[in-house]
Amino acid sequence: MKSKIVIYYDGVCFVCSSAINALIKMDKSDILYFSPLQSNYARSTIDKKFLKDMNSVIVKKDEEVFSKSYAAFVILRELKSPLRYLFYLVPTFFADFIYNLIAKRRYSWFGRREECIFPVDNPKFLID
Repeated sequence: MKSKIVIYYDGVCFVCSSAINALIKMDKSDILYFSPLQSNYARSTIDKKFLKDMNSVIVKKDEEVFSKSYAAFVILRELKSPLRYLFYLVPTFFADFIYNLIAKRRYSWFGRREECIFPVDNPKFLID
């Protein structure tokens, strides 16, 4: 049996929400769960240091926690996406550099919501 993977994301970020929608479609094995960093669930299940600036996606798998580009590679590997091979081609420090560049400018480039919106009736979203 595959482990449950929880992806913590910035719920007011348009880029993050778009990525989550894409991951929902890609998750054929039904192993991904999602929690906005603004949720009670996130506040009670991950280290508070991740909630301070919210500039990184956080992935929790089997009690291990990953962030930034490494978190993205963990997701791609679990989904068996062809993009997972980028992990072997792109050094982590460079991938994190690009990740940080986009993360710090995402609101100015793509905008943000006024409040965190998430589907309360979808069991894939862990809120409380």
